[in-house]
Amino acid sequence: METALISIICIALMIFGGMTMAQGFMTSVDASTTGLIEIGQRTETIVRTELIPISTNMSLMAGADPVDIVLKNTGQTKMADFEKWDVIVQYYDNSGEYHVEWLPYAPGGAGTYEWEVGWIRLDGAAEIFEPNVLNPGEEIMIRTWLDPSVGSGTTNMVVISTPSGISCSTYFSP
Repeated sequence: METALISIICIALMIFGGMTMAQGFMTSVDASTTGLIEIGQRTETIVRTELIPISTNMSLMAGADPVDIVLKNTGQTKMADFEKWDVIVQYYDNSGEYHVEWLPYAPGGAGTYEWEVGWIRLDGAAEIFEPNVLNPGEEIMIRTWLDPSVGSGTTNMVVISTPSGISCSTYFSP
């Protein structure tokens, strides 16, 4: 009788342990599957997103120099969250000193070493559909302000990166 009781307790413990292990296995499989789905969605967004530089203009002025970068969304996804974009400027000043600056987004108007969205347009016309969102086919003008002045006769670069990991770069000279 004691052997039967011990056997029943051992069988119950084995069943309970097996169920616990199965639950842990199913939880880890579920977490892995969810992670793979998220990676797939992110990859799909990256593949469907593309920015190309259209033009980069700058003016030498007294004080900070404005640099206007025009980009076009040639991908299939819309882009926003400009505060999460990275704008990095690499340039030489008049004394030949090399500057590499990460510029933060300033939605109310950019100051020195900041950037703002000058405009968003579709085929040259002002944006009507979804304001402050860069939809496919639209162009965006990013304005930055650099001080000290950019050196004349230098070739300089701007790199822009979006939260999805898409980046583009363009060159400018005064």
